[in-house]
Amino acid sequence: MSPAKATARAKAPIQFTSPREVNTATILVIEDYSDTRELLSVLLRRRGYNVIEAEDGVEGLLKAGWVYPDLIVMDLSLPEMDGVEVARRIHAQPKLSQIPIFVVSAYLTEAVKADVRNAGCTETFPKPFDADALMEKITTTLNADNDRPLI
Repeated sequence: MSPAKATARAKAPIQFTSPREVNTATILVIEDYSDTRELLSVLLRRRGYNVIEAEDGVEGLLKAGWVYPDLIVMDLSLPEMDGVEVARRIHAQPKLSQIPIFVVSAYLTEAVKADVRNAGCTETFPKPFDADALMEKITTTLNADNDRPLI
């Protein structure tokens, strides 16, 4: 998808998946593979989170800047802009720099993990991922981050 198409799609009104409540966290899922994106979104919605989806790195970066999610879950192999670059750009922006980023990827060699950590990502999970472990870590991270206001 071209950057122009990603921008156009990202500019569409953002629809939250459940009524916004003061204490409901919003999680941005950036994943190009629709089955994995849908699985992650369903798992998160079942736990009461608002979920915003992006299909590629450019769209994910744009939505992060518009929504200010409480946490991001993303793949590394993304069209338009890879996940490491997305993480670098997110953490380079002061308003976004404290957002925890969880990487879920099939390509987690030691070198890639080091690159991901250097880009500011909080956690890594290999694909196929353990859904219970991922959801538990998301909950723990969001509960520990009580000082950051939910938007």
